[in-house]
Parts: sequence; structure tokens; C-alpha cells
Amino acid sequence: MVTGDGRSAGDVDPRWLRAFLAVAQERHFGRAAARLSMGQPSLSRHVQQLERALGLTLFHRAPHGVTLTEAGRLIRPQAEDVLAQNARLWSTAQAYASAAQSAMTVAAPLPGPAGGLLAEAIRRFRADRGQAQVSVLDLADEEQAGALAQHRVDAVLTWGHTSLAGLTGEALVEEPVTGVVGARHPLASASLMPWSALAGESLLFPVRERQHCWSVLRAGAESAGAVLNPVPTAPAAVLDLVAGGLGCSAVPASQSLGASSGLAFVRLPGLSVTMSVMWRQADRSPAVSAFVAACRAAAAFLTRTRPDIWTAARPGEGSSAR
Repeated sequence: MVTGDGRSAGDVDPRWLRAFLAVAQERHFGRAAARLSMGQPSLSRHVQQLERALGLTLFHRAPHGVTLTEAGRLIRPQAEDVLAQNARLWSTAQAYASAAQSAMTVAAPLPGPAGGLLAEAIRRFRADRGQAQVSVLDLADEEQAGALAQHRVDAVLTWGHTSLAGLTGEALVEEPVTGVVGARHPLASASLMPWSALAGESLLFPVRERQHCWSVLRAGAESAGAVLNPVPTAPAAVLDLVAGGLGCSAVPASQSLGASSGLAFVRLPGLSVTMSVMWRQADRSPAVSAFVAACRAAAAFLTRTRPDIWTAARPGEGSSAR
């Protein structure tokens, strides 16, 4: 059965319950109305609607106040339970909504070093937003801008900086590119790695996934008269394969953090890459703004504490071979 206002016959309006409990506690309609900041006629109407809905008389009414009937005493704890459950429902919904506003999906080059820009930015983002959820995807360089434009990710940390309508970005840090060889390699203790070393060995490199970094590396080699012949390798496998003596590679200097003792990192002459953060220009979500701010703070911290690896990127700066 449905009532004229669209409510099922068994439904009880929480406003009726609040009015009933206020009168039960104050034992007076006038004081209960003042407590709820409402007019006494409205409060009386709510109590009457509850009594009609339940088919019970809940109060003995007298000129100087009211007392609960036996039915009213029976209903009172049930009414308290219903309102408490109602409050828990709203609390759960609000917590979910707050978490959803804080959740982020970020694309970034993986694997990211422990203590690197990605990890530091996420740490700062979560520190300011409780236990905000951050999902991280590893996308190929050429896929990042499209994923951002299509709302598949909320922000991108990238070695490149794709110009695409509707997207904006900011350069964060610059770091040198290092050659990486096994710890027993003849160049393991060298101060600089010659381009001929990369050209003359199996160069393990994720060409498809890191096209931007590959173009910078190839340009640096060509300017030195060297031709590189890469062996396409998944990003996550590069360091393990180099440590196993299967070839050499070139990686951002931060990859040396926490790396295996079976590896040696040797600076390549005049080569660096710049990490930027990108987001949708029209995105005004608090989570994205907070993540970009966390990236800036992380960049400032890293350039201050580890200037041997990171330096501040100049506005508009991209990866370069110098």
C-alpha cells in the first residue's frame, strides 16, 4: 500500500521520529519545538503523523505536559535505533564521497625508484588527504596524453611533454642520464661512459614504451657519431637483465637508488631528461590540484636533499642532449 505522498504504508519519516523523541525527552511540546528550532504546530503535526502511521497513541497529553504511554515507552528505543542507523548511513555515504574526491589515477614511468619523485609525491598527497587512494598505471609515452584527454587517468608524470589541446603541464625536475652496466664490467668504475660502449654492446632499452627517452638517447649518440642498435626490453626487466650480464642500458640517474649491488651506474656525457606533471586544463577537482601541489613540493624537496641527482627544471624545459 502506498500513501498519497508516495510513501509506503510502513515507512516512517525520520522527522516524525525526531519530533517524537524530543517531546519524550522534554515532556512538553513547547520546549521540544524550541529545542528543534521549529514551530509547535509543525512539531505536533509530526507526532500526530507518526501516531497515525503506527496506529498507536504515544503520549498522555495534559495541560502542563505529556508522558509516554506504554506504547510510547516501547517505541522509544526503536526510534532511537532508527535515527542512529540513519546517522551511520549518512556518515558512510559522506566518507565514501570524500574518498572518491581524493582518489587519483596517475600514469607514470615504471618502475619508479624508491624515494623518487613518484613515491615522494604520492606520500605527500596522501599525508594531506588521509588514506586517499592512488592508482598508478605504466603507459607508453605515446599513450599518456591520450589517456589523460580521455579521462582514463587524472594526471601524468612524464619524461615528455606532449602538446595536446585541453592539456597543460609543468616541468618539475631534471636529472642526468647514466649508462648502466654489470658490476664486473670493465667500465663499472669509469667516470664517464663513452657512446661507443653503448653502440658496441647489446643495448637493452624499452624503445616502444619510452619513445621520448629513446629519441633523446639516440640524438645524443648521433651527435657523437655513434649509432645505437637497441634490443627492445620491457622497462621492468632492464636492470635485472643488465645485472645478469646480458647487456648494458641507459637510465635516468634516479634508477640507481636502491638498485642491486650487481649494477654500476656511469654518467653519460652531457645528457639529461626532465620530468613533468600533466593534467587536464579544465579539471578543477581538489584531488588533481592537491596532487599537482604534491608534485611541486616533492620536486623542491628532492632538489634540495639530493642535488647530485635532481636539479630544478626551468619553465618550459624539456629533455635534452647537450
